[in-house]
Amino acid sequence: MFKEVRPSKITQKIIAQVRTAILEGKLKPGEKLPPEKDLVDLFQVSKQTLRESLRALEHMGLIDVRKGIGGGPFIVEVDIEVTKESLANYLYFKNLTLDNITEFRKLIEPYAAGRAAETISTADLAHLKELNDSARKNLGENNVPAAKKDEINFHKTIAEQTNNPILILVLDFVESLVVDFKRMFGPDQKFFEDVLDAHDRIYKAIGDRDAKRAAAEMHDHIVAIEENLMKLREDTVITRVYSDSE
Repeated sequence: MFKEVRPSKITQKIIAQVRTAILEGKLKPGEKLPPEKDLVDLFQVSKQTLRESLRALEHMGLIDVRKGIGGGPFIVEVDIEVTKESLANYLYFKNLTLDNITEFRKLIEPYAAGRAAETISTADLAHLKELNDSARKNLGENNVPAAKKDEINFHKTIAEQTNNPILILVLDFVESLVVDFKRMFGPDQKFFEDVLDAHDRIYKAIGDRDAKRAAAEMHDHIVAIEENLMKLREDTVITRVYSDSE
């Protein structure tokens, strides 16, 4: 599985071999790497270089170096929430705008809605309706955190219909960015009700197995989100349903 590495950029090459082993399924979450002595022999490097490589792998979230009896370097699944937060922080330093997010969403989410209309199961279709009904109920009871969760899961369920792990991950991340902007702009009650009305139209188009209409409804929904958020940003009096304390 591993082989000797040359002096140039040794640490990076060790990291690359471990990542390749994970990609090829030779290393799985929960598995322990060989003892330090064996790794030193396999890679033909010094203990110091090996430990530096392991620290880098741990920083990347690929391994967890545990202490004590039975300890050592273990393969772990990357924490997606930590990854999303790091990427979001990077983008915010790049002056990310709501328009940037909307442009991306218009390219991807209508496609996901269209695919959902073609592939969604009866159970997942019912789940979409349950999520929107639950969001309305929670909003009516002023349980905003639960309503927000339902709203996010509605989009996540649609993304999952693509069966594409890249799209699912990216759309989940983008949805978290939208939530950040909502928190900053302070949507009011009507905004949230309009969102749920749009979700109803998307759900009905998907349920009718009308891919073209589902894509169009999703596109219009995304455009309306940006327009309404920008309008709310300009309003002087806002009834907030999002707050930093939620």
